[in-house]
Amino acid sequence: MLWIFFSLIYAFFTAIYTIFNQHYKLNAYLLGIWRGWGIAAIFFSFCFLFPFPKSLFYWFLLFAQGIMIGIYDSHLFFASAYYGAGPTSRIMALTAIVTTVFWWILTPSAFQIMTQNNTIILIIIFLLLGFTISYWQMIKTPVSRKLANYMFPAILSLSGMSIATKQIALLGSSVYASLAYYLTVSTFISGTLNAYWYIKKEKPSFLSFWQQVFSSHKCNAGLYVILFSSILIIAKTLALRIAQNPGYVTAILLTAPLFVFVLNKYNKIPDNISVKAGFSMVAFLIVLIVLVNINSTIID
Repeated sequence: MLWIFFSLIYAFFTAIYTIFNQHYKLNAYLLGIWRGWGIAAIFFSFCFLFPFPKSLFYWFLLFAQGIMIGIYDSHLFFASAYYGAGPTSRIMALTAIVTTVFWWILTPSAFQIMTQNNTIILIIIFLLLGFTISYWQMIKTPVSRKLANYMFPAILSLSGMSIATKQIALLGSSVYASLAYYLTVSTFISGTLNAYWYIKKEKPSFLSFWQQVFSSHKCNAGLYVILFSSILIIAKTLALRIAQNPGYVTAILLTAPLFVFVLNKYNKIPDNISVKAGFSMVAFLIVLIVLVNINSTIID
């Protein structure tokens, strides 16, 4: 049951990661630069322990992963600063259902096996209906609709990241080699992408850019981001390695909005946007994912 412990750490630090810029309210691109380049610098030396990848498709996946990380980071940091971490974390729970649908499309044979059990299909339809109603209730307010529209690229990116991570792990010479190259190459690309967006928007001089990135306030925030991200990645990796089925880890990850809500309450930070509908949606998703993973006729 050690995987539960690591999964809860993963969920908790995902909540911390989401809530981080609600407090600091820094330029999201600068935080993305620190997160990307900082983690790449830490894990770069580990790449020399493994064979150099020769597959062009493998490098394509690493590059695509980096772009998706960059999109996810910038949107998450901007949204948590402007809309708050609570609504942002609840909207991001949509990633679970988007990833599931993407995976069903990519693995039609597995989906066909699942459809052979009529009882399970009816239950899944009921859960999806409850999820849909909760989602529409959640975005009834103009603010929630704006947030949902803004976070849609991040939701698609995080879903794509989950699928790409699986392929990167399968194509690498080992799990540890894939992890090293993923944490070096993909995160470096994400940091570079955020640097490009920052320069394009702010148009700083060469000197001003580096002064902004390495100002004392940004350094403190950046080091926290690297720390939280590193713990999150380690906990996620350990949980996925130990758990019998990775779907259980995903289900526990959906508790991250609850951690955000509790932390906001503890710090007396208002969090009143679509709370009931948001948690209702998360509950339907948790039941759906657990059902998918405990039923022997559903293999994905």
